[in-house]
Amino acid sequence: MENYEMPTVYLTFDDGPNQEMDEILDILKEKNIKATFFMIEPQIKNYSDVVKRLVNEGHFPALHSVTHDKSKLYEGDPLNVAIEMEQTRKTLHQVTGVDSRLTRAPYGSKPYMTDAFRNGLVQQGMKMWDWNVDTVDWKYHNSNPELILENAINGMKGLKDGNDPIVILMHVTKGTATVLPQLIAFIENEGYEFSAYQPDKHFSMNFWNDSRL
Repeated sequence: MENYEMPTVYLTFDDGPNQEMDEILDILKEKNIKATFFMIEPQIKNYSDVVKRLVNEGHFPALHSVTHDKSKLYEGDPLNVAIEMEQTRKTLHQVTGVDSRLTRAPYGSKPYMTDAFRNGLVQQGMKMWDWNVDTVDWKYHNSNPELILENAINGMKGLKDGNDPIVILMHVTKGTATVLPQLIAFIENEGYEFSAYQPDKHFSMNFWNDSRL
């Protein structure tokens, strides 16, 4: 009988960097876990030291637009998303020397990232990740952080019998940092391994099942 190999878990954090980043990085450092951070361009400039820190500590820096604004990204020119991601890429490269091509569309790729928008990313040589476990921490980080943990565990249990990698959506918030050690403990106890995104081991993880991304 073949040994069953557990899928790898990718912890991903959106909307940083901000004042909560150091606490999350401290937890990840203590646990020796690498994660992936989808960051907003003006905040990369404002928190350049913490961006340098996350790269130095082995995490992967990824792109999450300039404006994070639905009306600016998804209305009008279908190249808007690609243009914002390219600006974010350039700023990140200036700060860290890392040429990151991994993007995450604000609010997720469905329904906004139709063919024309996705074509723009492909033309820029970008990749795009969504997720398959949503903690809904954007909603509960202030009111009920324990629900973040519960949503993550239930989402993972729903994928228990699959072999696909597990990509967990979180945001850089105080509430998320509060429950992160418990989430890590659960994942470790279940026997999963953690990884940050690795460009040379890219796999498709988007709601459109677009294999180009």
